[in-house]
Amino acid sequence: MQIRIVATGSTPRERREKRWGLSFLIGESVLLDTFGLSDLFWENLCSMAEDVSRIRHVVLSHEHWDHVSGLEKFAEQRPAATVYICPHTEPSVKAWIGGMKLPVVEVDDWLEIEKDVFLSGELAGSWNGNPLWEQFLVIREQSRLSVLTGCAHPGLFPILQHVRNRFAEPLTLLMGGFHLMNSPEEEIAAAIDALLMFGVSRVAPTHCTGEPAVRLLREAFVNRFLTVEEGGVIDTAEEV
Repeated sequence: MQIRIVATGSTPRERREKRWGLSFLIGESVLLDTFGLSDLFWENLCSMAEDVSRIRHVVLSHEHWDHVSGLEKFAEQRPAATVYICPHTEPSVKAWIGGMKLPVVEVDDWLEIEKDVFLSGELAGSWNGNPLWEQFLVIREQSRLSVLTGCAHPGLFPILQHVRNRFAEPLTLLMGGFHLMNSPEEEIAAAIDALLMFGVSRVAPTHCTGEPAVRLLREAFVNRFLTVEEGGVIDTAEEV
């Protein structure tokens, strides 16, 4: 399956400019997150999607602005799509989404939204010392798994353990924000050890992963490290 990188912001300069967050188009029908700048998100999405009207599912990994801001622009053009959120999403954010008149599903456990495309249900994490709930997406194909994260606030080890508790297939791709941006090197090393322990074959980090973690991941995975670039495409079916 092809994953199109609709938008991603991962550098300090992009963060200052609020050109921050991520958005992935999975196949033709599933959108993971809607970035932090709505106009840029929509412009990129229209240029990358063969037909925006084919998008039936919009998954919001969590409630932060840099993952939901483009939803309103999307809702103006594609009102029939279903939005999937965490049950613990802040009431004010739920009300904002509800005002767009989009069908909304609160995902508290594993949910298959398309054949072999699964949502994890919410996992508890934290941000700035406060609880934060997040969901992620799993693609199962050809006896292998691809895991796509928004920010991975619950932590990579709990996320991968949650996957392993549900699926037996090999974890061949981990892609998205890894939430290691402000982590000390020993914490990054422990995260990489967890990826290796769970047998992750390829990594494609972006957004909140942070430059030191990206460097160490590149060193650890070498030719199994995939560069995530806005406008690019990653094929989950490529041989490892």
